[in-house]
Amino acid sequence: MNRRVPLWFLVVIIAVVLPVAVFPKLLSMWPTSDGYEMKLLLWLYPGYVVASGFFAYLCWPSRRLESWILIVFMLLSHVAMWSLVII
Repeated sequence: MNRRVPLWFLVVIIAVVLPVAVFPKLLSMWPTSDGYEMKLLLWLYPGYVVASGFFAYLCWPSRRLESWILIVFMLLSHVAMWSLVII
């Protein structure tokens, strides 16, 4: 069994983790009158995305399905955080 992560999957991971770079923009768009519970989720968001990308990379050689599931959850978390700020 090949124990290396292919380059194309590494590019997918980087492309999915990259939207977290606009985190300062998300913070600046946060409405100041909303509760702190939701802002805590927003602060935990970058750590979650980076950790999920790292674990997707680690899982690839032995558990490819779990890697894809982590990628899908990262995409869903991007959508959730943007909708939390915009709506």
